Amino acid sequence: MNVNKLKLLFALQDDPMAPAATLARKVGITPPTARAWLEDLQRKRVYGGVHANLRARRIGLELDDFILRVDSYDSLLKVEQFCEEHPYTSYRARVFGGEKQGIMLQFRQPEEAKTHLLTAFDEMERQGLVREVREIPTLAAEYGSKYTRPKFSAWDEERMAWRFDWKKWWNRRLRQANSDQTDTTSFKPLSLDMMDAKLLEQITRNARRKNTEIIEAMGYRKDEPGIQQKVSSRLKVLERKVVEEYRVFIEWFHFDVYNTPFIMARADEEVTDNLIRRLSQGGFPFGSSIRKTRNGFVWSARLPAAHVSELIALVWSIAKSYEVLMIDYKHSVVYGLWSEAFDEDTRWWKTSKSFCCDEPLKAIGLA
Repeated sequence: MNVNKLKLLFALQDDPMAPAATLARKVGITPPTARAWLEDLQRKRVYGGVHANLRARRIGLELDDFILRVDSYDSLLKVEQFCEEHPYTSYRARVFGGEKQGIMLQFRQPEEAKTHLLTAFDEMERQGLVREVREIPTLAAEYGSKYTRPKFSAWDEERMAWRFDWKKWWNRRLRQANSDQTDTTSFKPLSLDMMDAKLLEQITRNARRKNTEIIEAMGYRKDEPGIQQKVSSRLKVLERKVVEEYRVFIEWFHFDVYNTPFIMARADEEVTDNLIRRLSQGGFPFGSSIRKTRNGFVWSARLPAAHVSELIALVWSIAKSYEVLMIDYKHSVVYGLWSEAFDEDTRWWKTSKSFCCDEPLKAIGLA
């Protein structure tokens, strides 16, 4: 990949919904070239589209994360099939290491649906499919979690390697801490209709499309009178009130970045806050996420092999104890919102036990 193509990819990462002409200016190429390169990069699966991260609570949903321990590969496949059938699955990824071989799951669901999910997990345990269920802090900005994005400045295109001095980064002086800007105020969830649900489904699957393509994917005719104006208007409202950010899903194994350690650590609150501040203030060149827990932190980062030992060495030096798992990045799946989980009559999300528990279990032969 030439340097300008790489710059274009990172420019897209920084501004995922920018027009090709805007990205072209940043890179110093023509708009037709930018469009052709983006199409080529997507065709070669260097990146997999642009997805909307939602402020789930704004639409009456909660994010719930779990790690499930399984004892066999067949059990793992069954749990993955359950995720395919469950109406509110948001993310799944295989994890391994120590005694924790299994799967990490996230569900984007109404609060009332959580009890049905836990009932499904209980049934999996009862029938020997799952050995242990562990709930972990949810990864979302509205819950206080932090993300970092990969930085082009750290990539050495000549050596095809990442430059980063871990000790210098950890020991550098921090800027004055900003006050926490996380929105924790209570609010009434946004009133939705079926068009909103279909729009949210489409932009959580691939938002970087023409409105006419999204309209057709929603099942409407693009030449229907007034449909383009109506969809455009609703999309602007959803972007302002519901979309937290747009993210590009880059296939990082093209850049030797496919090792994803997942570290659960016990640490003093001061140490945890220090780590979160360092990640928040920039300088960390790899894609990562951190969640604060009652007694420490959960930190994952997508790294080249040469830097995995550096991360673990840092955690070893600052934590009281830690556990290292690896996320199987190549077998992870991100799910868009499913509009069929929205009830057009009640104008709210479906929460029956049959819909949220019995039907997904039946699909894998456990009910």
